[in-house]
Amino acid sequence: MMNVLIVEDDPMVSAINQQYLKKIIPSTQLSLTKIDNGMDALSILKQRPMDLMLLDVYMPKLSGSEVLTELMRLEIHPQVIMLTAANDTEHVKAAIDYGVLDYLIKPFTFDRFKQAVAKFLQIYQSLKNAGSLAQKDLDQLFTPTTSQSSQFPQALPKGLSRLSLERVTTAIQPLQAPFSVQDAAQAAKLSRISTKKYLDYLIETHQLSSSIKYLAVGRPLTVYEFIN
Repeated sequence: MMNVLIVEDDPMVSAINQQYLKKIIPSTQLSLTKIDNGMDALSILKQRPMDLMLLDVYMPKLSGSEVLTELMRLEIHPQVIMLTAANDTEHVKAAIDYGVLDYLIKPFTFDRFKQAVAKFLQIYQSLKNAGSLAQKDLDQLFTPTTSQSSQFPQALPKGLSRLSLERVTTAIQPLQAPFSVQDAAQAAKLSRISTKKYLDYLIETHQLSSSIKYLAVGRPLTVYEFIN
């Protein structure tokens, strides 16, 4: 279960952030908390760990930049995506000093939001089960990419859509490994037949591995997991 904290004082913007997030991460994999000021956000973070915080800058009681400074002092370090209208160098520098994952200027598009969350999911998935990481895994984590699509070749096999491929890839990031075609199809909101085509492609490109799970009753089940 992923613990995500939204810190935003505008109720409408907070609701949009929540809506966007639930389009990317299945509700069954998401524990979401919403707070409207930086002071209460700090109180929550002191009490329980968060995997990701979506953080505004201009808020009452304590600004987003002040929250980041206090978190560093307390040695509390959730992954952070800034979602703010603040584009001055002072606030941007505070975000860089903390090491935020991404910085989005309002108003932002859903695609740009999805790109930022995909970056978090890549890190979350890579570090969740891995005892150690190979250089290629570290390269993916530390080498900036302008788009998630850059990990895929320009020309896909006939019958595959780049948009659907990115949709499936993003949807399966938070799934508990190993997962089935049915799990992936439900997360991506696509048919099982379509989803399996993309899972097969991810196996061919060495991003997923598959194995057979034998059940007490019924046919054996093919299950998948990311290659670390």
